[in-house]
Amino acid sequence: MRRVESVVGRDQSGGWRRLAQVVVGSGGPGRGDGADSDEARARTPLTGSRRVVVLGCTGGAGQTTTALMLGHTLARHREDRVLAVDANVGDHTLTSRVPVDSPETLTSLLAGLDGVNGYLGMRAYTTRCESGLEVVASDSDAAASRRLADRGLFSDQRLAQTVRLLDRHYRLVLMDPAAAVAARMLPYADQLILVAPASEDAPDAVAMTLDWLDGHGSTELRRRGILVINGVSRRSMGGVEQAEAVARGRCRAIVRVPWDDELTPGRPGAADPAHLRAGTRRAYLALAGVVASGLAVASRPSEEEVAQ
Repeated sequence: MRRVESVVGRDQSGGWRRLAQVVVGSGGPGRGDGADSDEARARTPLTGSRRVVVLGCTGGAGQTTTALMLGHTLARHREDRVLAVDANVGDHTLTSRVPVDSPETLTSLLAGLDGVNGYLGMRAYTTRCESGLEVVASDSDAAASRRLADRGLFSDQRLAQTVRLLDRHYRLVLMDPAAAVAARMLPYADQLILVAPASEDAPDAVAMTLDWLDGHGSTELRRRGILVINGVSRRSMGGVEQAEAVARGRCRAIVRVPWDDELTPGRPGAADPAHLRAGTRRAYLALAGVVASGLAVASRPSEEEVAQ
């Protein structure tokens, strides 16, 4: 495999200022594949904790799959702690794709925040995957949506307290939110990843999502954002290229992830990164590199700015 990366404009610190497009495809014999540089970027040191919010531009785009596979990839290639927070609901949450070994959930963490002391106390609320990724699980019962929307349990104060707790114990925190709480998590994001399906509907979905972000006061976060086109194949290239044309110049990076049977929507059971095709693993490694290198130069808003 080879990676073709074109960068338009770099700032003086070496970060991407406008747009980096990462395309994964087949290459001829004897050509370098760029994996070493992708891995080096994925290992980029971070001076403090960073948070990444993953949002789907439409239902079934692959938001949860992207959050999970990015988390696995970063955890495998970094020496610091990586956490995924499953704040979603439904039958196909991130929690349903990992072998859960803790009875605790995001709801129980919110309820027990005041009693969490040190990393071992936090570890009681997480499941640790083989990759090293830790996961705070979602609730799976019929009342999960109601609890997630409960402003008493999931208040702004409680959300801020939870974020501060996670910052103390994890260098990278990935958030996979339900649509009902997505807007409330945006102010805490250092990096936003938007996920669109490789389909004819993708251009309109991307355009509406970018406009929605601007309408919710997240223009700067949108400019620094990364668009992931999920499930790319030869048959879908028309919609893929149109979606990229919509996003070009309005976000920092575009990453194509090829179709992979292991990640088929609705597929039951755990998703094993080791079973992915080589091209898919390379795409997530490229994405991890773009994310980590961008986070290294990102500035974080103050708590006063978040409160506003």
